[in-house]
Amino acid sequence: MPTSIDFYFDFISPYGYFAAERIDALGVRHGRSVRWRAFNMRSVNFHHLGVDKPLFQAPLKGPYFQQDVPRTARWFGLPYAPGSVLDFNPLAAMRAFWWLCESDAALATSFAKAVFRTFFVEGQEPNTPDAVAAIVAPMAPHLDLDTLRAHLDSPAARDRLKLETQAAVDAGVWGTPTFIVDGQMFWGADRLAMLDDWLTRGGW
Repeated sequence: MPTSIDFYFDFISPYGYFAAERIDALGVRHGRSVRWRAFNMRSVNFHHLGVDKPLFQAPLKGPYFQQDVPRTARWFGLPYAPGSVLDFNPLAAMRAFWWLCESDAALATSFAKAVFRTFFVEGQEPNTPDAVAAIVAPMAPHLDLDTLRAHLDSPAARDRLKLETQAAVDAGVWGTPTFIVDGQMFWGADRLAMLDDWLTRGGW
């Protein structure tokens, strides 16, 4: 049976948003399931890459990044009207993703797409438990949102995200989005085309 495509992402990344809008269709095209895996890119930057500031503030890279993101959105044909990266803390949303994943991976995936769109299309920063719960509510009216809100600040939720972030690092992930399939790693939304080609041709 074909292996899954592991899709590693952080909600803070516009390139992660672009990939999130395309990866499931690519998986269907090749008969591959996609495992969505949220991780804390800021933690990886700080603890493993020695980066202590957002990419768009980095010397030389920053101006390029600010030019590249909107043109990449145009290339993908996706709407792009983000909120403030400096004001967006995606930790609550990532913890909610893993909480949802415990019982319903498909719901967690739909939630992840909605978080990306909330920030990068609607320009809102879903930072708080209430904002996260508001995204979940219309998707899953059966869920106890009070339980979700309480969970987001719990040690268990923090530990789960730390565990998943370490799992990403152990897999060799250092950027978002990253795709791993059949022992091959592809980094960046622009690598979706190469991933598509790889799966079409097969391995070496």
